[in-house]
Order: sequence, then structure tokens, then C-alpha cells
Amino acid sequence: MQATTRWKAIVRTLLFSLAFFCAAAVQAGDTAGTAPLALADNVSYHPTDGSVSSANKAQKDVANLSQPAEYLFSSPPRGNNAMETAIFQPVADYLSRVTGKKFVYKYSDNWLAYQSNMQKDTYDLVFDGPHFVSWRISHRGHEPLVKIPGDFIFVFLVRKDNNNIQELSNLAGRTVCGHAPPNQGTLRLYNMFTNPARQPQLVEVQGWRNIYREMLAGKCIGSVVPLKIYKELDPEGKDTKVLYVTKAAPGQAFTASKRIPPEIRAKIADALMSAEGQAVTAKLRQRYPSQPYIRATKKEYSGEDELLKDSFGFDS
Repeated sequence: MQATTRWKAIVRTLLFSLAFFCAAAVQAGDTAGTAPLALADNVSYHPTDGSVSSANKAQKDVANLSQPAEYLFSSPPRGNNAMETAIFQPVADYLSRVTGKKFVYKYSDNWLAYQSNMQKDTYDLVFDGPHFVSWRISHRGHEPLVKIPGDFIFVFLVRKDNNNIQELSNLAGRTVCGHAPPNQGTLRLYNMFTNPARQPQLVEVQGWRNIYREMLAGKCIGSVVPLKIYKELDPEGKDTKVLYVTKAAPGQAFTASKRIPPEIRAKIADALMSAEGQAVTAKLRQRYPSQPYIRATKKEYSGEDELLKDSFGFDS
């Protein structure tokens, strides 16, 4: 009798355990089966009243979080902080207003800092010369927006009474007045001498007109100046002779990084080419006298980064 009672207790325990596991399995099955359906409903459901589904809203929220809170805008350090800020801060403020995104102008204390930040892709919006524009397009995925119309052409000069220098190769190892590299005029001169041992010796001078005057004063044998300025200073070639005229290069341009969405890039370009944009950039355009900005394309800057091939940090 005791054995029978013990056996019945064991059976009841087994039956209870079986019922418990079955109930748990059913509950788990319900949960597992309904969750994917709810997710699928969220993804596939398209409201007819113009509202946004929760899944689409979540995707937009993620996209917004991935965008920077502000965009850094910079340009080469051609003057002191106060001078450069007076030129570029109004541009940053204007673009912040017309795009609805925060643009912050960042001054660079020196060329090394500017180049380093460019190589690290720190800047979101940049205005500078064609060799840098080309490098950022090729190596950092920047998009050219607008540019100064016209071409950059440089001339390599000597005094007219210098009978020892008749051609460009005669400048090998001799002194030439110019801006410090990576100024594109100086880099174009260096690139004409493939053997570094035969490159001219640079005498650093600030300002194109000063470069020309210092050469005439005898501080150096030759000089590098833009063709446009040369025509102003010696239009009839009375005081100097031209050894070489470089090929035309596109003008300086604004470029935008991949972090700036296409629709914001379009707003920037339109804003800079507008009448208001021309007024806001008046001080900048006085530095580089030109007509209003025009659209820039990747193709026209192709290959200009070749000038930087021997410059530190621009090989990748």
C-alpha cells in the first residue's frame, strides 16, 4: 500500500512538471512569434495621413545623432588672428544662418598646424588654393563647391640687365625671391627642377609686390609672381624678362567634407553665389580681386595635387 501511494506521488510530480514546461513553451512561442510581426508591421506600414512610422523616425533620429553639432571652417594663415577672423567669421555666421547648421571659423596659427589639420580631415569647410583643393578631393573625399573665376598663372622673372640668366635652367642653385612653400607659386618653381640638388635657393619674402621689388633691389636673382600682378608692375617688360610662364590652374575654391550632407552643400554654394553672399565675402574677395564666385568641379582640379608630392604628410 505504501509503495502504491509513493508511486502515485511520483506520477503526479512528473505530470505537474510536464504541464509547467508545456505552458512555458507556449508562452515563449507566443512572445517569439509576435515580436517579429510587430517589427514587420512597423517597417512595412505606410500611413496615409502623412505621419512618420516609428521605425522611420528612429532611423532619422540615428542619422541626426551621427551629424556633427557644428562644422569647422578654415583657411590658410595668411595674416594674424584678428585679420583673418575679420574676413572669415562673417562668412561662418552667414552660412550658419542660411543653412540652419552651426559653422565655426577656426584660425590656424601657422602652416604646419593648418596642414596637419587638413591631413587629419579636421576641417569640414575650407577655402584655399588649387593644389590643396585637389588633394582633399583625391584623398579626403571633399566636394568642390564654388571658386574664384579665372586662372592662376605664374611667371619666373629676372632683371632685364642680367645677361647671365637666359633660361629657366640657369636659375639652378641661384637665389629666387618668393613665398615659403607650400605656396603654389614656389612649388611650381621647385617642380621644374626634378633634381633637389639643383633647385633654386628660396629667399622668403612676404607679399607679391614685395617679392618683385626685392628682386629689382638685388636681394635675389629671380622671383616668382602671378602673371596678373606682373602685368601691373611691368606691363611693357622694361625692367624684367620672363624666363617661364606656368600652365593655367583653376582659382581658389571652397570645398566641403563628406560630413556635410549634399543638401547642405547645395545651400552653401547657392548662398556664396548670391548677391548677399557676395556682400558677406567682400573682404575676402578684396584679397583676391575677382568677379562673383562660380561653380567649381572636380575635373578642373584633377592633378593639381601633384605639386604636393614632395611635401611632408601629403603622400596619403
